[in-house]
This record gives sequence, structure tokens and C-alpha cells, in this order.
Amino acid sequence: MKEELGTFENPKGKVFVSIYPSNLKDKDGNKIGGYIGKIKKRTRTVEQLIAKAKDRGSTLSPQTLFYAAQVLSNAAKEALADGYAVDLLGLGTLGFAIDGSLDSSMSSREISEHFKLQFTPSKSAENLLKNISPSNIYVHNSKISITEVKSFSAGQTDMNVVYQGRPLCIKGNGLKLGGDVCGVFLVPLTEQYVYAPRSEWINLPNPYTNTPKKLELFFPESLNISYDAEKGEEEPLFCIAVVTSLNQNGRKRTECIEEFSMPFYVRKVE
Repeated sequence: MKEELGTFENPKGKVFVSIYPSNLKDKDGNKIGGYIGKIKKRTRTVEQLIAKAKDRGSTLSPQTLFYAAQVLSNAAKEALADGYAVDLLGLGTLGFAIDGSLDSSMSSREISEHFKLQFTPSKSAENLLKNISPSNIYVHNSKISITEVKSFSAGQTDMNVVYQGRPLCIKGNGLKLGGDVCGVFLVPLTEQYVYAPRSEWINLPNPYTNTPKKLELFFPESLNISYDAEKGEEEPLFCIAVVTSLNQNGRKRTECIEEFSMPFYVRKVE
């Protein structure tokens, strides 16, 4: 695979893959080369699953389906608390496993500290992989990279969400803005999970921290992002694009370069 920017599109797929040059080294400290891949985790909410069930002709009301989902969820948690593995509606089994090595002299409490939850997919769930292929493959530039996009929001637990009206931190390498063409942009993804045309990119405020490894800026709260989950509409995805005319040494390039982050959702702080 060539080390250059590129996009492979397959509208039938639903998996967004990013490929980065690997920094792995051998025992002598020499770069091994090659690439590593990351898959964007997209999550269907209970409301979206219920909407899909209605589309399939379910005669039960959304309220009844939601209540049933809550009852099953509580029953599954109760079973886990009692030490049972739980069959997750045919998708697989969620149960307990041991993390690390044990010693015969360990007490019960010490052993329990090695417990972890482990999911084992069912054969029918694994068979679904045969019908899944990437909808978009993005090869990242080795001269600039975005490794993390995170909001400064109290209590934030989902790394796939950027919050409106909150400071935003972008980490990576070669990110410093400068030169004739530069900026940070919010890029919508189309229904096929492809980057929207440049005319639809949203120019974000100038960073108040502008370094090669970190950009910090205030993410606007005036964006109007709406969708109807009850009608089965998917929450829109976005990514960050960093455009700069500087190289990693802070010198001007003859041409600008751009880099895209992994996709994320944009939400208001509740």
C-alpha cells in the first residue's frame, strides 16, 4: 500500500477504517515499518433499535419495546451480580474471566481483583462478519497525524463525542498551523461515510494553543445538528480536518497538507 492520502469507498459497507504508518521498532531500535489500523466504533442506541424494529413491522409500541429492553437489561445485570454468564439475545455470552496469573497463596479477595468481564460472540454473530466490508478506508499522512480529539467536559466518558460550547483538544504530530493556507475544520460525513465536499466544511475558531503536538480551541455552541431517532435516522458523524502549510520543523511548505481525525458525534452538554 502506498504511503499517501487516499479513500476507498464502498456504499454497502458500514465500517470506517483509518490506517496509520506504524512506529513499531525492532530490538535494535530500527523502525519495522508497515501500518496499523483503527476502526471507528459506531453505536446504535436503544431508541434507534426500536425504530428499526418498527420498520420491520413490529406490532408492539415503542414504549412497550423500550420497557421490555429495560426489564431484560436489569435481569441480565442481576444475573451477572449473582455470578452467572448471560446470553445476550443470541449475540453471544457475557461472563467472567481471570485477568493475569494467580498464586495458590492468594486470598479470595485477591483472586476477585483479577476478575474481568469477557464477551464471547456466538457463531451466528461471527458469521455476520462475512457480509461486512469497509465503507471508507483513509490512509493517513506520515508527515502529520491526529491521534486524539477530546472535549474538556466534566464527566465525559465517551471519547467518540465532541461537546458544543466546550474547549476542544486535538493531539497528534505536525499539527502546528501556519503559512498561507491553514485552519481547523469540522467536516460532515455523508450517508456513505465519505468526507463532505470542501464547500460544506465548517471553519472552527483559531486555536489558542498552537503547537506541533497539540491544538486547543473553543468549539462553538451555535451549530444546529438535528436528527430524529424515533424515525430511524442515524446520528450524523463528523471529523476534524487540520490544514497547515508548515512542516514538522515549523518551516513553510510549498504546498499545504491536511489530516483528518477519526469520526465522532457532536452533542450539546446535557
